[in-house]
Amino acid sequence: MLNVSNRTCRRLASAIQVALRIPDGDSLVFLIGRGHEASNLDALETWVKETLPQLEEECGKAVLPYLLDHLESTMERWGAA
Repeated sequence: MLNVSNRTCRRLASAIQVALRIPDGDSLVFLIGRGHEASNLDALETWVKETLPQLEEECGKAVLPYLLDHLESTMERWGAA
């Protein structure tokens, strides 16, 4: 399981805010937050925390064929297959 610190989530949220030129304010609380956030940055942080586990699952599925091929290749090189 992906273990990302609160500080990292906050920094990611801040980077997203800058990259997308999201203004200060609280309009995103309604759209992507859970209602307890006080600002757009807080709402983005909540969104990041909720989205990262989904991303981990998607990446795991996408990388599985590569890992299988790589493992088979490695085993063949060592004569274990």
